[in-house]
Amino acid sequence: MAELLLGLDVGTTRVCALVLDPARGVRARAHRPLALRAPAPGRVEQDADAMVERAVESLREALAGARAEARDVAALGLAAQRATAIAWDAASGRPLAPAIGWQDQRTAARVAALRREGVPATTLASATRFERWLRAEGGADEVSAARAVRAAGEAGRLRLGTPDAWLGFRLGGARRSVTDPGHASCTGLYELREGDFDARALALYGIPREALPAVVATCEVVDRLDPALLGAAVPLAARAGDQQAAAFAAGTHARGEAKLTLGTSAMLDVHAGEAGEGALPSAPGAHALALWRLAPGARDALCLEGSVLTAGAALDWLARLGVAPSAEALDAAAAPSSGGAWFVPALQGLGTPAMALGARGVLGGLSLATGRGEIARAALEGVAQRCADLCEALGVGAGALGVDGGLARSGPLLQLVADYTGLVVERAAEVETTALGAALLAGLAAGVVPDVAACRALRAAPARVPPRLAEPDRRAARAAWRAVLAHCASAPTSAFDAPGRGTSPA
Repeated sequence: MAELLLGLDVGTTRVCALVLDPARGVRARAHRPLALRAPAPGRVEQDADAMVERAVESLREALAGARAEARDVAALGLAAQRATAIAWDAASGRPLAPAIGWQDQRTAARVAALRREGVPATTLASATRFERWLRAEGGADEVSAARAVRAAGEAGRLRLGTPDAWLGFRLGGARRSVTDPGHASCTGLYELREGDFDARALALYGIPREALPAVVATCEVVDRLDPALLGAAVPLAARAGDQQAAAFAAGTHARGEAKLTLGTSAMLDVHAGEAGEGALPSAPGAHALALWRLAPGARDALCLEGSVLTAGAALDWLARLGVAPSAEALDAAAAPSSGGAWFVPALQGLGTPAMALGARGVLGGLSLATGRGEIARAALEGVAQRCADLCEALGVGAGALGVDGGLARSGPLLQLVADYTGLVVERAAEVETTALGAALLAGLAAGVVPDVAACRALRAAPARVPPRLAEPDRRAARAAWRAVLAHCASAPTSAFDAPGRGTSPA
């Protein structure tokens, strides 16, 4: 009997596949890089076909590493980057334009105009990217692609979606286009109270409902893998956003539980209960999103999501300046104390709660005694303080904080996060938490894992990092940090706010 589970994580710059044996743990992992293109300032694009190719390569390598075959796999779960926009032809199965990355800013002017009209638009959602194709806006290369998009629409063959819908369509043999509530809530077109795309939002942006994927449960077998890809028709049993899958793997299963992903940026997701339990969750600079729908007919679990825009990227920047040989080496280079130096890692603006994108990074408190070690220490402290800002803004004030991501390998950073938040930090034992979460969700859908409690039990015990700072000292450090933030908060408002739609445009 097939018992293995496959987890696939198609991220922004990397694809990871993982083979999970519920009885023995993770048996193999495989990775492939995924390229980004920046054809002009503010534009970020990807090759949609390459996403599929790298995904298949990773799945094959992971199975080979586990000495398993596709017929041994009970289910496949897919996690993906969320707000990237893809347009494709349903008949040919081919992309009609380069995928527009979630970081892309080409619709910023349109977003600003909508916001002046009272519409809660954001460039962090897919809606204005879809709209741009349909309106045939942009330069010559964009207009050419937009013509193909419009022609497919007129012929009834147009499909628009985020990477999960595109990958599911292609991996499933071009049969169905589906998405889950977590991805749908990142389009700017989803009504969190209703659990489906919002007709008024679709009318505002001129997006035909038939072009969008059907919204299905996160855990639901709706298709099977094309057997030509791996050699068997493996059930496609789950689809989830990358942050949502990581939150599931971290055990963020009940209201108030939280996970922090430390990577290029830092993302905090806090479980906010289920849709229909009252007012939608809100916090300054945070996104109200769907986490998942664990079964057909179930209510969506919701979350608040906040971000530190520059976390690991700030450490990479300091390494390029020569503070340390690499970002990883900052731990060893850091002095025991910053000697009064401080660093605000706002190199791309301040994220939650201020969402001040005009803010800039600040390195201050310097003296003739300040050296590389003190600057390295100040950088680690600055990233940790910004993570504490996230926790305060989103109301995480008790219990444990699950942490994952590449930057979570830094022991000194995790200790500082614990100290400044006052929380016990739990570092995930599995590095590939997003792929693990996808596999667990697939196991839940296929019945290989009976319930959420069993999913939690399959997690390897995390490493616990308790706070060492006394509470009066923590409060003093946080007060000093709040004073420091005033030096770089030059832009108090921004067009970048929540992509999850609690209300529809008038």
